[in-house]
Amino acid sequence: MENEVSEIELTPKQRVAALRETLEKARDESGKERVLILTHRSPDPDAMGAAVGMKLLIEEAFQMRATIATVGRIHRAENQAMVRELELDFSDSEKMDHSKFMGLVLVDTQPSFGHTTIPGDLPVLAVIDHHEPPSIDVDPDAQEATHLEDIRVGVGATSSMVFEYLCEAGIQPDARTAGAIFCGVRYDTGDLAEGVTDLDQRAWFDCFRRADQGALQRIQRPSLPAAYFSQLAIALRSARQHGNMVLGLLGEVVNPEAVSEMADFFVRLEDCRWSLVGGSYEGDYYLSLRTSVGESGAYNLLGVILEGKGSFGGHGRIAGGRLALDDPIDTSLREIEREIRERVLLIIGRGAGSDEPDSEMRLGRPLA
Repeated sequence: MENEVSEIELTPKQRVAALRETLEKARDESGKERVLILTHRSPDPDAMGAAVGMKLLIEEAFQMRATIATVGRIHRAENQAMVRELELDFSDSEKMDHSKFMGLVLVDTQPSFGHTTIPGDLPVLAVIDHHEPPSIDVDPDAQEATHLEDIRVGVGATSSMVFEYLCEAGIQPDARTAGAIFCGVRYDTGDLAEGVTDLDQRAWFDCFRRADQGALQRIQRPSLPAAYFSQLAIALRSARQHGNMVLGLLGEVVNPEAVSEMADFFVRLEDCRWSLVGGSYEGDYYLSLRTSVGESGAYNLLGVILEGKGSFGGHGRIAGGRLALDDPIDTSLREIEREIRERVLLIIGRGAGSDEPDSEMRLGRPLA
């Protein structure tokens, strides 16, 4: 099988050589010069940082042409600031002619993830990721198309893995690429606070030194739209605290990133060990789960909550999932939120009949 290289633990230098060989073979067989770099829908900083770093690697080290494409809008203010401040240029995968490309390199995601769209018949040449692979049966034909897999669950950020590729190839990131990789490592490790390896530390410090410090500051503290504060007010009225967890089921939200933003916000509550926030947007129901600093297991916990429904992914203390609404009307939305609430209460030992929160959150009132 052509993907046997993925089953062998390679050294960093061997990984670079294997990726180069994979792309050169695809170029020779297809007669095409350009590689498409793709990540998951509505990419976060780690996905964007890894994609920007991979483009530099392919163009500078392998002397090939590469295009980064995305699917879905980028909503979160910090992520929009990252695109704006670093002048990142992404194509829209849904509007592209994919026949011009020799194949696809996936970063920060995997082909079987539900939030990832593989365009047409474009072959997957490589997968670079740090997320837990889903425990599902994979189509053998689809697996055959993946020539190289570098999946390292223990690494804090995919951006760190791509940084290692650049180092081993002798490529020094420019300020723009360094800024993107730094943001990726910062986001997925909480500024090296959790799930950190030596590689993550090297990527963080080296790229911080090379990046534009002013741009990094503007990315970290961007201006927030009025819709953010309106959504925050709704979340504060809707959220309930049950012991050491916070549950916020928000109904319809202004954008899917609002769900993860509120999950990040609520997990900072004193004595909170985990927060789960959900909301619907354009026919799908989004869930974000966070565990507090020092905790882990978000991926497994969200899997238990979903009971095999929808799609989800995550690592460490961060996990997210998505469920399709049977009918994008209020009845379907209420049913999903009722099922999630009952499932969570059952997991924490309260049972579906004890939906009284330990404390109620209201904007402008102290937390009880």
